[in-house]
Amino acid sequence: MFFILKFPIFRTSIAIVALNSLSAFSHAELEVQVQKVIYIQAELDNGDGSIYPENWSDEKKILDQKYNPHQDSSQQYLSNSRHFVINGQNTVHYYPLSESANPALLYTKVGNKNYFAIAQSFGTAKQPIIIKPQLQHRLKDHQLFSIQPHDKNLILIFRSRYFHTADEMARNIALNPNFKSYFYRNSYELIEVTPQGKILHRTQFTAPSPEDGMGFGPKYDAASGDYEDSKLEYSTKTPGVYQTLNPYDIEYRYVYSHGTLTKHTEKRLLTPSERAANKIEHDGINAEKMEDEYLEANPNELPQASSCLNDYWVFHDKAAAKNVHWGNPWLQKQPALYATFLSEYSNGKTYRWTDFRKQYCDLS
Repeated sequence: MFFILKFPIFRTSIAIVALNSLSAFSHAELEVQVQKVIYIQAELDNGDGSIYPENWSDEKKILDQKYNPHQDSSQQYLSNSRHFVINGQNTVHYYPLSESANPALLYTKVGNKNYFAIAQSFGTAKQPIIIKPQLQHRLKDHQLFSIQPHDKNLILIFRSRYFHTADEMARNIALNPNFKSYFYRNSYELIEVTPQGKILHRTQFTAPSPEDGMGFGPKYDAASGDYEDSKLEYSTKTPGVYQTLNPYDIEYRYVYSHGTLTKHTEKRLLTPSERAANKIEHDGINAEKMEDEYLEANPNELPQASSCLNDYWVFHDKAAAKNVHWGNPWLQKQPALYATFLSEYSNGKTYRWTDFRKQYCDLS
């Protein structure tokens, strides 16, 4: 199986794709999804040599006088977590919940452990978010899966992963050999918050098992041909009955709108070629499994040092508590400048990027 993780700004989806021989497919059965893809020549997109500033290292961004972090898509506030390092030892990951001055913050990780809390400026008045298991299965972990706009609010989507039982694994593999790499079943919790960090609603649901491709995003309105910002839709499919004359998948759709969750299911008969494909085992890369194995093999990995660009965002977002010692290694080696930096931060001073860069970045 190939796990394809797509994180556009306003839509998150995981699709499972099997590479089949198309020669056996009839033309009428082909379903072609066309996506806009920008092809970039490798020699123009190799890190700091890239023609796209988003791909540059922090060091190159800082040295470029024309670079503006507020126009950098890799810093988009809902799609990319920011971080700061405490005393060079512990890293804190967070998302700002708006682009306003002193935004509310969603903390997602401290060190190597997930930690969820909503905090206000300078990290005071934290409100922990406790995600409780929905199933009796052995719990793998809780994760922040996505942040989605919902009218003027935001929806924090948390995913809980549970280990399949031996019987469930055997059943899934009997349905389709490709499901042997599906170690977990999932549940979700949707938490609607204002950009100021006030929790309005919390809603849970358990996903079917296995999820054979899934996605979260605004609901599509066929009548208008547009997406509805007031409705968030989760969609997936799971095997129904395969060992019958008329095998089918079951398609699930959950639609959330400001605290109300509705469920829709529909049976979809499989085509002859889909039935044949279910009996074939395909090789592929399980990206989720690879990430898990890497994290488990490196539990005590030292945090990546802060850069001056990290410092700017923490300064801009007021993300660290006043008593936290943070700042990039170059700055920490200059006691007088570092003392000024911490004093100005604790006094609430703000900077434009161009001014901050000149004051606190190593431009040599």
